[in-house]
This record gives sequence, C-alpha cells and structure tokens, in this order.
Amino acid sequence: MKIKSYKKVKNNCYQLSFVENREDIVLFADVILKYNLLIKKEVSEKELQDILKENIRLSCYYKAISYLSFKNRSKKEIHDYLKKEGFKEQEILNAIIMLEDKKVIDEDKCLESFVHDHVYLGQFGPKKIMKKGLELGFLEEKLGECLKEVPEEVWKEKLEHLISKKIKGNHKDSQLKIKEKIVSSCLQEGYSKKDIVEILDGMEFSNERIFLQKEAKKLYQKLSRKYVGKELEYQMKGKLMQKGFGSSDIEVVLEELKEF
Repeated sequence: MKIKSYKKVKNNCYQLSFVENREDIVLFADVILKYNLLIKKEVSEKELQDILKENIRLSCYYKAISYLSFKNRSKKEIHDYLKKEGFKEQEILNAIIMLEDKKVIDEDKCLESFVHDHVYLGQFGPKKIMKKGLELGFLEEKLGECLKEVPEEVWKEKLEHLISKKIKGNHKDSQLKIKEKIVSSCLQEGYSKKDIVEILDGMEFSNERIFLQKEAKKLYQKLSRKYVGKELEYQMKGKLMQKGFGSSDIEVVLEELKEF
C-alpha cells in the first residue's frame, strides 16, 4: 500500500492517506519515524497492523501522561482510568511499565504525596486516610508506616480545629446534642472515639442556660398559638428534651417563662 499524503493534525499526529481505496489513518509522529514511513512511503498489510498496534500502545501511554499532568496518581488510578478509556489490559500494563521505566511514576513518592496532602491539607483522620489509600491501591503496610511518621500533635491539632469548627457552626442544638453529633461526625472522618471525647471534654461551649432560655422563648412563641396551660408545658418540655437539654434545667427555665 502506497502512502499518498501526510496531513498534520492535533497532538503531534499525522493523518495518512493511501493511494489505494483505504480509509485514512492517524499516527503519532513517533510511530512514523520509528517505521521510516517518510522514506519508505509504502507498507505491507502486515506492517500496517504492526504500526497500528504500536500507535495504540503509544496512545495509551500518552493518555496516561495527560492524566498525570494534573496530579500524582497511583498505579491503580492510572489502570482504572485507562480501562475506562477503552484500552485493553495488556496495553494498560505496557503503558504503566513505560511510565515506570521513564521515571514518570514512582509508587513510593506517590504514596508520600498522598499521605502528606491528606494530613496537612485535608481534615481526614488516620483511619479514613488509610481507607482512602487502600482504595487507591497502596499497600497497607506502607500506608501504616507513612501514617506512623506523622507526629501525634499534628493529629491532635487537626482534630481540635475540626471540633472547634463544628461547635462554632452549630447554633441550634444543646451542648449534649452538639457533642453527640461531633463524636459521630469525627468518627466518620477517621478519628478515634477516645481522642474525640478527650478533646471535647476540654472544649468551651457557650453558656448552656442562656442557650436553653433562647430556645424556650422561641418554642413558646410558636407553640402558645396552639396550646395552653399544662399541654403547652408538656409540648415545650418534650421539644426541648429532644434537643438534648436536661429535664431539671428545662423545669427551671419553664418556671422562669411563667413568671415572665
């Protein structure tokens, strides 16, 4: 088959047209040079099949390079991405080998970068970082080693900042309710219950009584339109207990409301 013409297209590729009645093909410049197509200008059917295979191999490799241009990726991330792009298993494995040979990817450095970013730029605790790392294909043993190198005070500062942020952002619940929500939330973020409770016990909350009084007044304005007397008191007490306030504190505030 004789090559009739070359036409430059995007991504350092060329579109080849043949003298014969055959569909045009697009090849990387590297493939054209490797097979001396600029000089030969003629290929057999078998050669063409080899050329197309080499082109797919490079296409897979360059696709991975593009994917890596945004951030470091684990081998599993690269594999899953290329699979979604429609490449075959052997093509993907060849691309990953090329990436490693050319030092484009380094699993150990990628792991270090992953742990560093999640520890110092995110809010996840060690357990969640471990879980995320395993999902990306990192080895549990190596993940554990990296996480152990993080100083304890770093984890403590992260957790304190997270808890403080959650306390300041909650303006509707009682101290008890806030603590319950924070424990649940921080457990999901990957911190241990022991550390969460320890930090919570040392945190300052806004005056519980003042908060309870505000909530009681708001409830009174709402419920007094529908209830009176003992029924109003019963409804208010139930609503306030649902918010986590203690019954004895509620009794005192309700008495204050009666006097008001």
